[in-house]
Amino acid sequence: MDGNDGYDKTDLESILEYASRLTGRTMREFLGDPEDDVIGGVSSKGTFGQLVEEGYFHIENNSRPEPDFSEVGLELKVVPVKKVRGGFVSKERTVLNIINYGEALVDGFGTFTHKSSHVMFVFYLWEPDVSIYDYRVLKVVEWVPEGEELRLIHDDWDVIEGYIARGEAHLLSERHTKYLSACTKGVGHGKDLVQQPMSDIPAKRRALSLKQSFMTTMFEECPDIGSRKTIESGYGSLFQGEWPVGMGFERYVLDHFQRFVGMDCATIESRIGYSPNDANKAYYSNLVMAMLGAPGKKHIKELVQADIYVKTIRLMSNGKPKESMSFPSFKYEEVAVQEWDESDFHDQVERRFLFPVFAFDGEVDVSRRSLRFLGAFFWSPSDQDLETMESVWYDTRNSILEGCMDGFTRISDKRLVHVRPHGQNSHDTYPWRGMQYVKRCFWFNDAYVRGIVEGNLYGPDSTRR
Repeated sequence: MDGNDGYDKTDLESILEYASRLTGRTMREFLGDPEDDVIGGVSSKGTFGQLVEEGYFHIENNSRPEPDFSEVGLELKVVPVKKVRGGFVSKERTVLNIINYGEALVDGFGTFTHKSSHVMFVFYLWEPDVSIYDYRVLKVVEWVPEGEELRLIHDDWDVIEGYIARGEAHLLSERHTKYLSACTKGVGHGKDLVQQPMSDIPAKRRALSLKQSFMTTMFEECPDIGSRKTIESGYGSLFQGEWPVGMGFERYVLDHFQRFVGMDCATIESRIGYSPNDANKAYYSNLVMAMLGAPGKKHIKELVQADIYVKTIRLMSNGKPKESMSFPSFKYEEVAVQEWDESDFHDQVERRFLFPVFAFDGEVDVSRRSLRFLGAFFWSPSDQDLETMESVWYDTRNSILEGCMDGFTRISDKRLVHVRPHGQNSHDTYPWRGMQYVKRCFWFNDAYVRGIVEGNLYGPDSTRR
């Protein structure tokens, strides 16, 4: 035992046992009432993490390259989660360490493994307008990446390193990787540019991070270190068989679909021995889960962790999508105070998509089981498309702020995306400035979706390559 630390910093089990006492408790219970209380919010970001590190574990705030518990190679990360309808989600990505572009080409994958091959995550419930001393720790998790998870993280690092080696660090984006991402760090607006070794073009300052979706899955799936009980997973998994060496993750996913290309849904059901309820609006989503080897599951763990959005597309016999593609409805009061980079719609489109495509052979008013499966492909919006979406988003925010609630971008404006109602009926509303307005969301125009399908269904990232 070291001094007044309460644990032996040279003994992993001592550290974990001491950390397990946090679960279900607050810092006020351990540290008492502070002289200067801190109310949680945007301005207090990171403050609770420092409180746990310094106040509870007696670790001085530092930016050392080694893990926090260097004697045992254990890193500490404090992660906020927030309560949503149906459970909890990670509030944000978890930043690991700053990427030094020059050193990254020398250190290679060690840029990740040196500090993050063994991590203890302290998950706490974030609440606005609550003292950080009253934030409650929900779970403490010990994490060691291994197996397919480590392979995917290594693949992500190879992508990041490749951009740096080609002198393209300025083109890095979080949508390029699955679990491990290169997120921007700093105030933005061109004020955080640094030099990269293989190009004279300045690049944004970035850090390695684990995606928000990855952290949410970890919180749901991993047991608390105090219980060590196995948690029954609510997810399906892709890895039911061998993942061939040398095969990329996306090709491995697409190979699950390959044998079904050209079949109608009834035949697919017969082949896999699973029949979703075709009266259910989620019929195609349920069928896709079964095609991926997870019948009866709503989600695939590896796709959720990688923040890959699975969205089925139905084409009419003329090749036109049956409808535009909707996203979740937005709250006016949230859009009004956000910037594009922190907006929900940005997070919904700055990602990788997986599109399974089905088609009608004739009339659209037929059984769902009669549609044929054409194939599937991965896709991400281009930088140019994202700039258009950003422009539409700012126009939407301006309309909200100006109270012009009928001035949103229309599909006839032909700007790739538009805004229109997305509620159950006219009584399904969100408030704004004392009034109630029908729920709305962003939509991909049907013409844009058609172009995506035509440009990708037979491309290298599809089953029809």
